[in-house]
Amino acid sequence: MPSQKPRLALTLPEDVRAAIDDLADAMGKPASAVVMGLLEEMVPQLQGLAKVVRASKAGNKEAAKRALAHMMGDNFAALATATQADMFKAKKR
Repeated sequence: MPSQKPRLALTLPEDVRAAIDDLADAMGKPASAVVMGLLEEMVPQLQGLAKVVRASKAGNKEAAKRALAHMMGDNFAALATATQADMFKAKKR
């Protein structure tokens, strides 16, 4: 059954396509699945960036700064959580 999801045609530079193909090959997945996964992970950042751009275009610098700070804060928190060692685990003796 064909997908009912909206489609988007893209023209990619050769180096971008090569990087996607390389990752897809390494993961054993189709290139389209790799791109879809990457884009799905970026949805919160894309939404935050849209808020920053809209506020900036409207001339509302304070709202743009708040949206950017919120976006960056969420990203830094996610990065810190993902990379920090579990400090509460009991050490083996």
